[in-house]
Amino acid sequence: MEEPKKIIYLHGFNSSSFSKKSQVLDTYLKKNKYFSFESPDLSISPKEAIAEIEKKIIKKSSGTVLIGSSLGGLYATFLANKYQLKSVTINPVVKNHIKGMEGLIGKHKNFHSDEECEFFEEDYEDLKKLGLSELKDPLNHLCLVKMGDEVLDHKITRRYFSNSYVVCEKNGNHSYDDFLEKIPLILDYLF
Repeated sequence: MEEPKKIIYLHGFNSSSFSKKSQVLDTYLKKNKYFSFESPDLSISPKEAIAEIEKKIIKKSSGTVLIGSSLGGLYATFLANKYQLKSVTINPVVKNHIKGMEGLIGKHKNFHSDEECEFFEEDYEDLKKLGLSELKDPLNHLCLVKMGDEVLDHKITRRYFSNSYVVCEKNGNHSYDDFLEKIPLILDYLF
């Protein structure tokens, strides 16, 4: 029997594997023997988060795909580009958003665990290095965007992915509340 395809879900800034989208995807995929699912709790440090994800990609490179939301979308884009994988991003951070994200520098409390951590200036500089100017294979990327995203400017996101597959919808929010409805489309694209 063929090995299941590996989906790695990457959560957003200050979130965790307990994010709503991660939980929805995990529940959905448990019914399907063709996919395996992993949603790691990523470090707040971009350098450490990328290293963690790379270990998982290298270990499971065959049939691995990335799904990322918000900052996890930036990571998914960067690593999919580097390893020539497919990615799906949901209201992702892109290069031109990063210059307006200096406000992340400082102390934070994780949304799910209440763990306190600090995002340093060095972390912000590492984050800037992940913003790609150009994608090697734009059609390896599907981007889901809500125009009502209250955190990130959807116009910047749409411009960035203009040569990729984009599903852009009016209204909505940064949390992408109707994510469950998009899972069949995501799986069709990825596989």
